[in-house]
Amino acid sequence: MKKTQHFKRLWLFVGMAAAAAVLYFWLMNNRFVDIHTPLSSAEVVRADTSKAVYTKIGGGAHIRFDDAVLNEEDISRVVHWLNEAPGLAKTPVDRIDGSIHIGIALRLKHHTGVTIQYNGSQIYVTKNGRFNQTSRYALHHPELKNYLDEELEGTYFGGSPVKGEQEGTS
Repeated sequence: MKKTQHFKRLWLFVGMAAAAAVLYFWLMNNRFVDIHTPLSSAEVVRADTSKAVYTKIGGGAHIRFDDAVLNEEDISRVVHWLNEAPGLAKTPVDRIDGSIHIGIALRLKHHTGVTIQYNGSQIYVTKNGRFNQTSRYALHHPELKNYLDEELEGTYFGGSPVKGEQEGTS
């Protein structure tokens, strides 16, 4: 009888510990995907960037994608800009409009990540947590926008994609 009682207590304890662990990971993941939760550069494992480069070939256009790895200084600046943006500069969105000219993927510890995408007029930030949880918001941040515009200089037939698109619509 005592063995059965100890066995039941053991399984009760194991079940409670498992439930506590699941609850902890679920709460921590929900906290990460919240658009107001700050990031830490120390959490960044890798930061990749990709940008579309438009060139003329004969009578047509050719688009290629240049990939690069961000250095520590750029990672720190990008994370700082994301963290310093006030809540009013972040607008939750369901989708991303327009074609993306440049993207930055921050791969973080614990299988989470942040993707920054820029279409020449709007910056979009997507936070991917564990358990397929995602949040996405449009970000208004002039310094980050200027940084992305500088990165895109010379990629649109030798000029800026933003200037090229504005000239095409005029």
